[in-house]
Amino acid sequence: MAPFTTMKQDIPTSGYRLVDRSRSQYNDSLDIVEMNIAGVKLRNNTPLVIAGPCTVHSREQTLELADAVKAAGADMFRGGAFKPRTSPYAFKGLEKEGLRILAEARERTGLPIVTEVMDTRLVEVVGEYTDVFQIGSRNMQNYPLLSEVGKYAAAHDKGVLLKTSLLPTLQEVLCAAEYLAVEGAEKIILCERGMAFSQGTTRNTPNFMLLRELRSMTHLPIIGDPSHSTGQRDLVLPTSDMYLASGANGLIIEVIRDDEKPTINGVGVCDYNQGLRVGQLQGYIDKIRG
Repeated sequence: MAPFTTMKQDIPTSGYRLVDRSRSQYNDSLDIVEMNIAGVKLRNNTPLVIAGPCTVHSREQTLELADAVKAAGADMFRGGAFKPRTSPYAFKGLEKEGLRILAEARERTGLPIVTEVMDTRLVEVVGEYTDVFQIGSRNMQNYPLLSEVGKYAAAHDKGVLLKTSLLPTLQEVLCAAEYLAVEGAEKIILCERGMAFSQGTTRNTPNFMLLRELRSMTHLPIIGDPSHSTGQRDLVLPTSDMYLASGANGLIIEVIRDDEKPTINGVGVCDYNQGLRVGQLQGYIDKIRG
């Protein structure tokens, strides 16, 4: 995709003053605000890579993947301890045990942890362990949760990864980010995770134009999620290329072990079909940073 410049759009800014590029020192550029999250520096022209399993299923699985993700050159390790699931009967994560396993993975590898928080009642529990709160697509407009996470992140120097909802408008995404910023959160990363429709061959559809528009409208870093936006393992790396070509500041990629089977301890591996074999990750990171 061709390089692009800032796009001036007639969109009212009263709802997102703090994250509005035009009100910042980054007006008339595509530079992002640089930030340091638990020792990882986010900067212009260096793609951030977050990788790890969709869900913490076991200590062995998580620590093996943390070691492999570290060796591959990723910057942060992701994993779900509390999982939102469509079916009430599906595995919903190991919860606090999962958080403790993630903390062990951080101690072992030095990689900051990214994990999802789903409920205002869990903000302090998750905050004790995580370096970056993930706000999932279902909660992009859960304003009480955004406010509580914003307050906690500001008080404890945490990052926040805010995923776009299933069919968002540009203004909805920016206003959601503003809910975090107005509470004092400064280390905010936006993530385009795909729209909730497809032609039947993919799980969702990547929205590269939304990502490009967000890059023009805010100085916050924007990353792409090639795993959720396609739902297919063989499309993860080609879609990653397209996100980066569209101006993404990085990627969040779900990975599974090279010999991963569809179940762990009798439970189906969450998002197994979209998990990139971790052995493919190192060569890809080397390529995009080469």
